[in-house]
Amino acid sequence: MDTKIILIARVSDVEQRKALPAQKQRLENYAKQFDYPVEYFEFDESAYKDARQKFSQLVDKVKSLDTFAIIAFDKIDRFTRDASQAEVRTMGSLVEKGKIEIHFPSDNLVITKDSPATDLFRLGIGMLLAKYYSDASRDNVKRRFEQMLNDGIWVHRAPIGYKNIRINEKTKDIIVDTDKAHYIVKAFELRARGMSYAVIAKELHEMGFRSNIAGSKAPNKAFLERILQNKFYYGIMVHSGREYPHKYEPLISRALFIQCQNVRDTRKHEKTKYDSKDYTFKKIVRCGVCKRAVSPFKARNSVYLRCASGGKCGDPNTAESLVIDGVAADVSYTGMPEDWLDKVTAELRKRYDNQQLYYTQNIEQTRKEYDGMKEKMRKLYYDLLEGRITQQFHDEIATELENRQQELNDRLKLLTSDNKSFQVTASYLLDLAQRAEQLFKESDEALQNKLLEYVLSNIELKDKKLSYMFNQPFRTIVEAKKKAISGSNKNAWCG
Repeated sequence: MDTKIILIARVSDVEQRKALPAQKQRLENYAKQFDYPVEYFEFDESAYKDARQKFSQLVDKVKSLDTFAIIAFDKIDRFTRDASQAEVRTMGSLVEKGKIEIHFPSDNLVITKDSPATDLFRLGIGMLLAKYYSDASRDNVKRRFEQMLNDGIWVHRAPIGYKNIRINEKTKDIIVDTDKAHYIVKAFELRARGMSYAVIAKELHEMGFRSNIAGSKAPNKAFLERILQNKFYYGIMVHSGREYPHKYEPLISRALFIQCQNVRDTRKHEKTKYDSKDYTFKKIVRCGVCKRAVSPFKARNSVYLRCASGGKCGDPNTAESLVIDGVAADVSYTGMPEDWLDKVTAELRKRYDNQQLYYTQNIEQTRKEYDGMKEKMRKLYYDLLEGRITQQFHDEIATELENRQQELNDRLKLLTSDNKSFQVTASYLLDLAQRAEQLFKESDEALQNKLLEYVLSNIELKDKKLSYMFNQPFRTIVEAKKKAISGSNKNAWCG
């Protein structure tokens, strides 16, 4: 086979992309002096993650050639920025064996098996300079990132619930994605109530939640877990293990985030291979005889309820089908006549005004304590400047004061949120009561379990019968419905 010349153009970062056509032109002009067949390869390693792998494959192809070849790079730094790379060692070995030559037209350097020490020295110095340039560029990027992070600017892709925007040719920013942010808030709220990732994923899927990736499927448990452990949503960004406060609008409070982490820590101790299935009466029923836990289990395609005593207390196993219809019927009592729903909500609206004094007093007290923390930190700083305390003591006390400030700030957000949402919450409970029967019948076992846990308490199984109490406000609604014939008694409902 005839000798061939292989032209290789490479760039390794975004700023060099525009240099590829110029590299190609110089290499092609250089190849014209040889009467050999030409092959051209181009690698944009800033745009494609597998470009380095493809370059390695090309080196393996060169190694397998059974004829002499000239390998041409525009400059030494286009060959390598790290002399220890396997590809560099492979090509060096091929040069020593006389199978290839490496040409660098722009550096006016040709490396052959007979190259003098001066040329090999130039190659070595060129690779060291390329390595230095690479390391210096990396250091500059690190310093720039560090400064941006200290300024509260996120240096990576925005997490779902936010989106990257371009303000002008040089400036980018991150803003709340109004189409997806409410899904993220909903996920945290559901998790704070103790719901599993699987249940939350199903709920969000039914609401229409999808990730930022085009054509993506419904959220899965792993995807949700990453979201619910991301501190970015309450104002903290994490980069290389360090935390920085960011400048963007938080979607949730720090208190809600911590509450979700507490749920995770509680649930992880409960996860076993025997405790992975969802049942309607899971973990909410006790034995009416010995007061031990009653656990559901499946046998012969039917679900049964069994006391933890294993029958020693005398309470028999009970088929779920014997009790679930009665529960569903009782849950239906939580509804009220449609024509009274607006009237009861109006009554709640009047009572809502009386709640403002409570919130106003608590907000004022919390703000006063918060301002007190700021004054203490100011005095602590002056004590440090005047030498009355050591730096170590200052840092310890400052950390305690900052943590207390954060707690007070979370409390202010919570009080403000509750102040605005009190009436909405009351209306939401009424709406839940109105739809409880429908939700119970149409939900899967996991959601039925959460609904019963929310509506009922003191659930006991004895002699194949369930007894329980309604939680408030559902108990009041059920009692009023039983007193009022078809909802005709206005006083009963408003009371």
